[in-house]
Amino acid sequence: MTNVVSKDRHVAVLPFPISSHSGRLLGLVRRLAAAAPNVTFSFYSTSKSIESLFAPAKKVPDNIKPYVVSDGVPEGYVFSGKPLEHIDLYLAAVKDGESLKGVLKAAEAEIGQKIGCVMSDAFLWFAGDLAEEMGVPWVPQHSAASVT
Repeated sequence: MTNVVSKDRHVAVLPFPISSHSGRLLGLVRRLAAAAPNVTFSFYSTSKSIESLFAPAKKVPDNIKPYVVSDGVPEGYVFSGKPLEHIDLYLAAVKDGESLKGVLKAAEAEIGQKIGCVMSDAFLWFAGDLAEEMGVPWVPQHSAASVT
C-alpha cells in the first residue's frame, strides 16, 4: 500500500514563543516536513523567535514558512519587572484571536491553500477553540517532550 500525500495540505503551527517551546516544536515540525514534503507548515511566532529559529545559517525545509505574530508589547512599553509580564502581554495579544486570525488568513492567501489542521503547544489552550471555529483538527503538543 502506498501513502499518497496531497500537495494541497496546509498545517498551521502555533508554538509558545517563550523559552525552548518554539525550538522543540520546530524540531518536530522539521521531521514532519521532511517526511511529508508536499505538506506546507505555516509556523506562527514572534519576530524575536522567528529571527532565532529561522536564521540563515539554520537549515529549515522549504515547506515550513514562518509568519510573525505580535508579541503584545506596545511600542514604547516599559516593563515593570514582573517575571511573567512578557508572557501576559503575548497571551493577551493572541488569545483574543483577531490579530492571529489576520495572520492565518494572510498565510492562506500567500500559500494558496486553506489551513486543514492546527498544531500547537498544548500551553496555548485557545488554539483548540480556534481550530474548532475553523472546522479543522487540533493537535496539541507537549513541548517538554523530547523530539531528538
